[in-house]
Amino acid sequence: MALVIYSNGILEEYLPVEDTFTDEELVKSFYDYSSIESFRFPEIVNSWCVWGHMDNPPEHEYNKIASEIVDGDVYSHIMIIHDSELNPSWKVTDDILYHPYKKFMEDLAIYISELLAELTQQTQTEIPDSEKSSMIFLTTMGHTKDKRVMFAFNPNEQHENFYIGGGFSTFAAKIYDYLIENFDKEPIEENKPFVIYSDSKTIVIIEDKDVEQVIGDMLEDFTKKEKYEACIQIKDIKNKWYALKTIPKDLPTVDLPKKRRGRPPKNKAD
Repeated sequence: MALVIYSNGILEEYLPVEDTFTDEELVKSFYDYSSIESFRFPEIVNSWCVWGHMDNPPEHEYNKIASEIVDGDVYSHIMIIHDSELNPSWKVTDDILYHPYKKFMEDLAIYISELLAELTQQTQTEIPDSEKSSMIFLTTMGHTKDKRVMFAFNPNEQHENFYIGGGFSTFAAKIYDYLIENFDKEPIEENKPFVIYSDSKTIVIIEDKDVEQVIGDMLEDFTKKEKYEACIQIKDIKNKWYALKTIPKDLPTVDLPKKRRGRPPKNKAD
């Protein structure tokens, strides 16, 4: 098994079909890249790192974890592979497996956990205290089939200064821009969450229970700024959303008796 680390921090296990990887299995996920690079991983014995390279890569594909591992800029996912899973005929493995596969995975898990903790600490240190109170706090919900991380915005878990200091106002404007551009592009599905942002790495949603509050806060903010057209558009989006959530599905049908046409029958005298 190889460990794959994506640029958004998702970790995935990748298994070879047989005991060792074929060259096709290793390169097929890098078809969009101009070349493939490899790196002997000194911190974890008996292991290789493999990643893709392209000219003028998109900035949002920067893989911070991979870049720290290889001590260089990486703009793709990265695979970490144990020597035992590479074909010996390639002559790229050590003659001696100093650590068995189980020990390799244990060491790798510890290394990645420590690296993530270090990167998180660095990020928090770089942010001034004056800005932390206006930051958006998102709850991790998991990841999608296309390897994007899903987050949820909970309006009740934000710092109070997020609403006072203008953080929410900026956030509301971004939600509005996203919804106007994307809400009507995809069919609304009953089990689909209310998406307020997405890109190739991330999806941000509002859970159903929080939609009314967030939309209400947005309308209040837009009204104060006299953005009345935006209020109308956001109300329309909300109405479309709730129409889906409130209309019952698969109601049982009842055959009603047909009404007879013509004049009603006369009452007969006793």
